[in-house]
Amino acid sequence: MKLILGKVLNTFILHGMVIGNWIVFQLVKMLDVRFRKALERFDATYQFRTGPITRRLIFADGCIRTRRGLDPSSDYEIVLLDPPGVVRRILKNPDNLIKLLMENKIDQRGNNYYLFKFGYLLGLCDRYFQELIEKHTFLIPLKIRQRMKAGKEKK
Repeated sequence: MKLILGKVLNTFILHGMVIGNWIVFQLVKMLDVRFRKALERFDATYQFRTGPITRRLIFADGCIRTRRGLDPSSDYEIVLLDPPGVVRRILKNPDNLIKLLMENKIDQRGNNYYLFKFGYLLGLCDRYFQELIEKHTFLIPLKIRQRMKAGKEKK
């Protein structure tokens, strides 16, 4: 029973992470010209895996798709060795992915150009949402704004 629950949890985490990225990328692609420009002439397949469970994020001709299944010719592969541990670490400190590698929670294979490009795309998404928040700060309740400001000062 515990083994089945572990597999279900790992499947949920893996598919959730990839589909979540896909949704964010699609949204930002529609709204941000910098993101669309970064996708021009960029073709790559990122494969995310934990055990036998695999999901791909495919960039081709300015489009972004996600598919199930193994692709031996993927450009970059990220293997989640401990999916629950990865989620805990990301929720605790989303900016410290190097620590995930050092703690053997993830493994990666492929040309590091694709890793840097993926990080760049995530950075563009973060930048877009930060600019959106700054433009519409007046819509955010005062207490939440104060907490956000306090969080920035800690960094």
